[in-house]
Amino acid sequence: MSSETTKTTTPFHHWTAFQVGLLRFAWIYFALQLIPFQPDFYRQLFNVNWNTFVIDVFQLATYTPHFFGTESTLLDWLLIASIALLGTFVWPLLAKGRQSKLDDDTRYYYLRVLVRFRLAAALFALGFIKLFPLFAPEPSLSHLNTAYGYFADLKQLYLSLGVAPAYLSFLGVIEVTTAILLLFRRTSFLAVIFIIPFYGNVFLANLAYEGKGYVFSLFLLTLAFVPFLYDFRRFVRLVIGHAHTEPAFLGQKLDEAISARVKVPLKLIFVFVLVALYGSKSYSVYTNHSSLYYPQTAGLVDAEGIYNASLFVQNRDTVAYAPNHPFRWKDVVFEKWNTLSIRSNRPVDLNELNGISLQREDSLRNYEYALVGDRHYYSYQVSEDGKKLHLQNRNPHYADEHLELDIARPDNNTIFLSGRDNKGDSLLVKLDKLDKKYLIEEVKKVGRSTLGFRL
Repeated sequence: MSSETTKTTTPFHHWTAFQVGLLRFAWIYFALQLIPFQPDFYRQLFNVNWNTFVIDVFQLATYTPHFFGTESTLLDWLLIASIALLGTFVWPLLAKGRQSKLDDDTRYYYLRVLVRFRLAAALFALGFIKLFPLFAPEPSLSHLNTAYGYFADLKQLYLSLGVAPAYLSFLGVIEVTTAILLLFRRTSFLAVIFIIPFYGNVFLANLAYEGKGYVFSLFLLTLAFVPFLYDFRRFVRLVIGHAHTEPAFLGQKLDEAISARVKVPLKLIFVFVLVALYGSKSYSVYTNHSSLYYPQTAGLVDAEGIYNASLFVQNRDTVAYAPNHPFRWKDVVFEKWNTLSIRSNRPVDLNELNGISLQREDSLRNYEYALVGDRHYYSYQVSEDGKKLHLQNRNPHYADEHLELDIARPDNNTIFLSGRDNKGDSLLVKLDKLDKKYLIEEVKKVGRSTLGFRL
């Protein structure tokens, strides 16, 4: 393994009964946390596709056990801890009269190895999509045309990250660097010194912004504390006591032939998949201007933009514009993908963001409309002759809302929509495209540094 396995054959230290019990609890607890027992993990594993490689590997690397729903919660942790506590008392009964091949020092060593590489896998998965700023996408046109107060707290955080790609890349550098340091025992403590305050901040940010990601960030913190506690006393002795401190060696010698057959190939496969393949694919997604959050189906040709609803006729009655009208459309945004959003005073039941999980299917990607009020978002399909639109409200709270509308485009700046709404009322809407400029796009033309922006 590493130098710690060869320099001495003396025991690491004398284990008290309490420490042995704590080690057994930790082994059972982390085994249940880190080894996937649920079938959805293996369905994902055996369906990895190169076209969606980043999403597939990300889901596998950030997978956590869930017994009471589709996402891991602290209730799952409580169940696992209860099983581990029971197992701690059962362990000596099962081991009674048997000679174990592994002593407690060796068990402790392999626990740290398991935790280190599981933590490194998650950090590589999170780090590369931040290094190549994909983790938080730029705001959509609908977002840029929505008043700030209509965004929930967590959405404001993501939007703030999305407009600061250099800051995201900086975060990615930290995560990828610490993941590399975790691959080696000698530098693992240096890695967790960065990880604990880094993800401590992420944990607090999720609590402050009411994000569900606090569970996963707390999960990474618990992993980081395992290698941290191993060297904690020596760290205090060196930094606070300013005393001469020797590095720790476990006192276990691994057969070199086994090491060559097992350790080196496994580490090479780990690095090849998560660094070479995942890192290069993340870069490819970034350079191709693809998105991990927005739908990838193209929208109407040359329709992208914001349109003022200059004419709104319902049941043959023209409804004049009024800021407080309960249902009249104010404006419509056509995205470059097949989504249009309608702004009106009609209430919106907010949909929750899908945590940190990325989705393959466009229909499951809810980033654009999740945690956003003021607008209703619709995916649309265009008929073969280009004269009809089938609209489906993307918010699950309005899953039954469908609209069949005729579309006419007399010129590039005008769209007529006509048909019936979800209640059966007839509609005729004239949309006039607005020549609106956005600072985020204007900055790209001249460069952020030219204008004094550093992030």
